[in-house]
Amino acid sequence: MRNTLAIYSGLMPLLILGVAVVADENTQKPNIIIILADDMGYGDCGLYHPESKIATPNMDQLSREGLLFTDAHAASGTCTPSRYGLLTGINPVRTGVLNTLLRRGDPIISEDEKTIASLLQNQGYVTCMVGKWHLGFEEDKSGKKPALDLSKPLVGGPLDRGFDSFYGIASSPGASPLCFIRGRNVVDLPTEKGTVQKVRGGEEPVAIQVMMSPGYVPEEVSPSFCREAVEFIRAHAASDIHKPLFLYYASPIPHQPWVPTASFKGKSGVGDYGDFMMQLDDVVGQIRDVLKETGLDQNTLLMFTSDNGPGPWAVKAMEEAGHDSAGGLRGKKSDSWEGGHRVPFIATWPGRIPASSRSDAVINFTDVFATLAELLEVDPAKSYPGSAADSISFLPVLLDPAKPHPRPAMINRYAIRVGDWKLVAKHKPRDLDQIEASEFGLYNLADDIAEQNDLSDNETEKAKKLFAQFKTYMDHQKLK
Repeated sequence: MRNTLAIYSGLMPLLILGVAVVADENTQKPNIIIILADDMGYGDCGLYHPESKIATPNMDQLSREGLLFTDAHAASGTCTPSRYGLLTGINPVRTGVLNTLLRRGDPIISEDEKTIASLLQNQGYVTCMVGKWHLGFEEDKSGKKPALDLSKPLVGGPLDRGFDSFYGIASSPGASPLCFIRGRNVVDLPTEKGTVQKVRGGEEPVAIQVMMSPGYVPEEVSPSFCREAVEFIRAHAASDIHKPLFLYYASPIPHQPWVPTASFKGKSGVGDYGDFMMQLDDVVGQIRDVLKETGLDQNTLLMFTSDNGPGPWAVKAMEEAGHDSAGGLRGKKSDSWEGGHRVPFIATWPGRIPASSRSDAVINFTDVFATLAELLEVDPAKSYPGSAADSISFLPVLLDPAKPHPRPAMINRYAIRVGDWKLVAKHKPRDLDQIEASEFGLYNLADDIAEQNDLSDNETEKAKKLFAQFKTYMDHQKLK
């Protein structure tokens, strides 16, 4: 794993000797680690869905050591806008960020939109990203279509958005071209034709044609990332750089292709998706274990969550296996129904976050920016006026889960949530400028988390009020 830790000069001799030098006792800032699953459903973990068919012992243990949020939400129901919201604190609806925006060939995060990595970097953190970026790079626009020249250093990615180091992939683990990136450079150019297997309905997977680097093996993508993260944590603990660490680990699991390694193949008893989920659980365990091994766990805020709900083919495949990936929620990935964006969210921080605690506070990915800013006593409105526009700190809830957290209105694509009430479009609107209140349903999630009982005809004033709030927000969009 060459050049993995170039930012730590003189590090390897310490590792060989087995010396672990933990940051000095006067360091108050915690290490911060975010583990982001890719397309994991609310019901894919027994903590949220007791009837789950998939064993997740490491996630279960993480919950026993910390706080389980039952009403946490991704910033969107799909990958790119969700990650944008997590890193910038800006609701992707506000700026019109969708996966399709990548076709323009521009970085999704603009230079003036600072990220949580920028925030932490400015606070003296070593900032590292491992895994799936999916937020674009600057592409050559001289031709008919924007094109990414992989032979040149990549611009507009993690290293230009607050991260000191990056090892990962540009897009989804099944999207051509498939190649690893370290820093700004592709490790090996994708010069060979290959295939990845994806489920698209029916009994047999479909072979998708892709370009990939020589020797690129889909089954080895996640293990490669996990080794990188574990090595990075060990090296950080062993270095004489007494700075806190921020690690953003964007897992490719359980996004298609479902490619569990041999040691997990058949382990779940419910097919490749279940096996892949168990492999993700093992990744969580490996990161947790290395934190304990190095002693960094005692001053580490660790957050585990997923970028959106389960993919449609995962939902179908798991239904046939007797498992509900959405955990009783309506909808799936890309939906504004709860199944599209209500996600698992677990946080641990020994001595600060109470063990075995739960919270029904409504939180959103966009809120992570303000939460970390408050933790570090930074005013994001003054220091980062181009970011955190939709970020509401939930730090008080992290430290005391019993505290009330009356979050302001939350917009998630075609839905608005205020308290227990949610107004959501019954179908994807054709034209948001011409949308009418009659196209929405009204649900009380306290009584109807599965969104089965539309109350819009009975609660007309409530529906009108929420629709007016939704329209006001949409009228103030500043689209990219």
